[in-house]
Amino acid sequence: MSIRNFRLVNQLGAAYLAVLTVVSELGGALVATTWIRADVAALPGTILWCLALMAAALVTAPAQPLRMGLLCLAWLLSGLLMFASAMGFYTAVLEARGKRVEATVTQVRDGREKGRHLYYALADLEGTRIPGELSVWPGAEIGASHNPEGEVGARVTVIRDPEGLVDPRLPDDVDGSVAVPIWLVVFTMTAVACMLAGRPLRAKPVVRRPRETSETGRGRARRRRRKRRLRQS
Repeated sequence: MSIRNFRLVNQLGAAYLAVLTVVSELGGALVATTWIRADVAALPGTILWCLALMAAALVTAPAQPLRMGLLCLAWLLSGLLMFASAMGFYTAVLEARGKRVEATVTQVRDGREKGRHLYYALADLEGTRIPGELSVWPGAEIGASHNPEGEVGARVTVIRDPEGLVDPRLPDDVDGSVAVPIWLVVFTMTAVACMLAGRPLRAKPVVRRPRETSETGRGRARRRRRKRRLRQS
């Protein structure tokens, strides 16, 4: 591959990666905040995710024909990047300024997802409401059919954000040593897909066939001129 093509790969692939990463980071930061309830965060997240593909296609389309298959693969991976970004965002906030507190459940709400998913409104021991909701009860496992559930009046230890930017989380869920590697792995996969999608398409060779009709016409004209010369002589 020539130096010119190598530069084109990096420029176009970097453009794809920049668009998908920026949108994924913004979407992850948005859905991780208390501004949007966790059970309805999928809607704005999906909208931003779809806009990411449109932006990547429109911004970079003039450069060359698109490798849509690989671009769609990068886009699918960017969905995982959005979830990893949300995890990294609330983990960073709570590790930086979170406070470990004992809280009391003041309300239990069943979310809008399919199946049963409970969300817990909390208050500290002084009765002050903690912004956001706790989405996982201690001891619950992903995919388990009989997870433990809290009830109004139950006590639970959480890490809360004094500024109320992100939801309270269980102490075991706030671990930067887990969140950072997950983000790096997903980002690397997305970056590889973007660089592959940015490769220039190979131009199809154009085969030019001789114009048989014109060549035959020229031959006939030459024969006619020879006949005239012979007659004149």
